[in-house]
Amino acid sequence: MGPCCMPMLTALHGFIENDLVWRDFIAGAVPVRTPLLPGHGGKPCPPETTLASVAADIAKGMADGDDLLGYSLGGRVALQLALDHPRKVRRLVLISAGPGLATEQERKERIARDERLSQVLEEDGIGPFVAWWEANPVLKPAKPLSRKIEESLRCMRLNQDPLPLASVMRTLSQGRMDVLMERLPNLTVPVLLITGATDRIYSARLTEMSKRIPNATLRLIPDAGHAVHRERPDALHATVVEFLRA
Repeated sequence: MGPCCMPMLTALHGFIENDLVWRDFIAGAVPVRTPLLPGHGGKPCPPETTLASVAADIAKGMADGDDLLGYSLGGRVALQLALDHPRKVRRLVLISAGPGLATEQERKERIARDERLSQVLEEDGIGPFVAWWEANPVLKPAKPLSRKIEESLRCMRLNQDPLPLASVMRTLSQGRMDVLMERLPNLTVPVLLITGATDRIYSARLTEMSKRIPNATLRLIPDAGHAVHRERPDALHATVVEFLRA
């Protein structure tokens, strides 16, 4: 199936990224739409924002039977959308994204952590927050990124507005997310689950998800961590395009 015959792909970026991430990555392979998530690129994130409200807003811009992809925060939105608005989605790609934290204690700890980070954004600004974010062990790549990629990433992050991002940390925290694990069997469309093989947390989460989704394909990309699209872009591109064109 050539690009002109493909359904539109709605591709959702991760936290402290922007709409150019997937537009550049998938350009020319399939028709793509890359909406900005709340709190990013100057877009506001009102205090009443929820994962479900973001999903509903993005669904309004989709035709029935479109494809959907999301990474990390964008993956959580994509999963919520596919469950809440199943007619909109023909095929679903989730990259390094889970269905919510399993226990009440985990959720309370995440809310507390994200509140502290919100205060860093509000009181200290974007620079100290980005320094913390880049030192986050969850995001550690399997191999060092090139200086060009690191500089591009830092520029993208430092150009974000800290106040809307602080609202994102509060409203869209994993601690406030509805736990979606029990709803996964309701996903009847083909679902591609991807993360880097060295990301042990999400490798385990996606493996568990694959057991609950009726038509799931699991791909753990070698020599990559959480941000597969930056660490192994060629391998990810081939895997995603093959899945969407099947």
